Amino acid sequence: MNAYCVILCRQPFVNPAYPRTKRYYVGAPSADRAILAAADDNPHFRVMGVEHSDVYPPLPQNDPSPSPSTSSVWQAA
Repeated sequence: MNAYCVILCRQPFVNPAYPRTKRYYVGAPSADRAILAAADDNPHFRVMGVEHSDVYPPLPQNDPSPSPSTSSVWQAA
């Protein structure tokens, strides 16, 4: 499992006082799955980009990896 930071943009643009973007940290087996998890968990946002993140530590090599459908999530405003 890898850690990704998915950049999301609020849609529709409701109030200029609130941030338009947010970072959504996801542990997922691939960037595609990270994007899908972020989009599913944030229906009022659209995905603007994805990048690797060093916030989430990699799993040790001797631990069994979680199932591919499992993802871990962290959010930052």
